Amino acid sequence: MILSWLGVAIALALWELAPRLGVVRSQSLPPFSRVTREAVDVLGRPEFVDALGATAWRCFAGLALAVAVGVPLGLVMGRGRLVHALVDPLLVAAYPVPKAALILLFVLWWGAGEASRIAIVVVGCLIPLVIAAYHGARAAPPVLVWSARGLGVRGWRVIGPAALPQVLSGLRIALALAIFTALASELLIRGSGVGSLLFTALDNGQTVTVFAVSSLVALLGAGLDAVYVLAVRRAMPWFEGEV
Repeated sequence: MILSWLGVAIALALWELAPRLGVVRSQSLPPFSRVTREAVDVLGRPEFVDALGATAWRCFAGLALAVAVGVPLGLVMGRGRLVHALVDPLLVAAYPVPKAALILLFVLWWGAGEASRIAIVVVGCLIPLVIAAYHGARAAPPVLVWSARGLGVRGWRVIGPAALPQVLSGLRIALALAIFTALASELLIRGSGVGSLLFTALDNGQTVTVFAVSSLVALLGAGLDAVYVLAVRRAMPWFEGEV
């Protein structure tokens, strides 16, 4: 833990010193202290609060839809050969495609509204959730399924809890991807959201603001990840291993 914080401190110190010593231009990399002051100022601006609310809505709406579709699909794929044979080639083909490249396609289909922005979040989060649920279902010990059937209980009531650790890990990855894909859609489609705010600041040459907003997004993302891990630990104290 101490070494981790030491690494962060060294990185921040280099960030502060590099532009002040002329190693890099301050226009390209403002000192950390200037970015910090700007970040505090940005937090008090109504436009940032509104943009953050719009981005948060797209993140959680897209993530919720991805969970509702991806987790059941992955569980069914893990226990059903036919479904796996039908769906797996599509996932293999879609996985390497940059999700940001699909934004323009969605705009052509649904226009530059909320549907396109949320759809790209769904697509970005869907694959890791499906893969996590699939491996979780595959890893369910057969003896548990057989025992459940012997007691008159459907196997799915055992497979779901058995796959839960893998699903939770996939959900943690999807949470980060939801933020990334939401920002990517806003950078391209513009209109509203933190991504649009970033692009506007870049267009206006406000480098310090770009770094300040980016730093706030990074901090919020790290905080959200920490809250998620803590919530899982509190809700399931028996959970073993990393989330």
